[in-house]
Amino acid sequence: MNVNIAISGLNASDSPGPGLGIIKCLRNQSLFNIRIIGLAYDAKEAAIYVQEACDEVYLIPYPSAGIDVFKKRILDIVNRTEIDFFLPALDSELTNFLSIEEELSENGIKTCLPTKEMIEVRSKLKLQDLCKKAKLKYPKTIEAGSYDQAFSAAMKIGYPCFVKGIFYEAVLAHNESQLEKAAHSISSRWGFPLLIQQYVGGEEFDIALAADGKGGILGMTAMKKMQLTDKGKAWGGMTINSEDLFSCAKRLVKQLKWRGPMEIEIMRNDKTGEYHLIEINPRFPAWIFLSHGAHCNLPELLLKFVYRKIPAKETPIIGKPGIMFLRYSQDMIVSMPEYESIIMSGELIRRNK
Repeated sequence: MNVNIAISGLNASDSPGPGLGIIKCLRNQSLFNIRIIGLAYDAKEAAIYVQEACDEVYLIPYPSAGIDVFKKRILDIVNRTEIDFFLPALDSELTNFLSIEEELSENGIKTCLPTKEMIEVRSKLKLQDLCKKAKLKYPKTIEAGSYDQAFSAAMKIGYPCFVKGIFYEAVLAHNESQLEKAAHSISSRWGFPLLIQQYVGGEEFDIALAADGKGGILGMTAMKKMQLTDKGKAWGGMTINSEDLFSCAKRLVKQLKWRGPMEIEIMRNDKTGEYHLIEINPRFPAWIFLSHGAHCNLPELLLKFVYRKIPAKETPIIGKPGIMFLRYSQDMIVSMPEYESIIMSGELIRRNK
């Protein structure tokens, strides 16, 4: 079966987007004959130039440009090339994609996205309420609408504490000086409110999954973080099999009736052994290729679900434990004709593929 899939999140810096990992998962499945249409926000997103990644690439406007500009460009791309399935990979673009979901459907294009209500309920501002309903622990968190409120919240919570933006970024502050620096840095990019959150010391775990929109899970892979960047992003990890972690994921998905990809970040307190939900991301994580290595290829499962190639199951497919990933950096050689094509026309077509 031929499927043309549009995928975003092609940035591959020290905090990479999920796009390249998703593409690698899909290139390593055999049921579908796929063609990848990459959606990039900047001509210097490295995955554009990975020869085996995208068959076509199109520049699209940043979400901050507004829905009208975004919609016009996406529909222009739809008219220029054949697309069967849109798989957005970044949190910030989901609202825009949801706004054109109906029009995409009218054009015969499939999606598998959470609803606006689902996204709102799992937002950082609402996680505390969600945890109460799902009977999960959540670190003490205070919303701060100004720098003064941030300092006041930190005094109540105590140091060290995390300073978080409502969309992205989290910085651990050990004192008032670090808090001030972090608050200015994050608010300058993402604005207020900020979230001041209790630090929970212990082991960090991530769960990647795909859900069916009815409270069921198609598959999930759990990973213990073993190497972190200075931004707290996983640079290495190992898959694990933990009924406690899977139970947390199942309760959250059932409560949300989540549809599509999800990443759940959890800390296990090293003093009490209790699990604390830290964050829910409405997309696949950058380390998603590990799911393929663990024999639970989540992008493939999602594609099978969308195209009804997977039977309904009461129990999800679980990633094999004991599989490790290590991320590494490498230099890429980029041909000027390809770079110029993206810069000048906003697109790159590899006709030989």
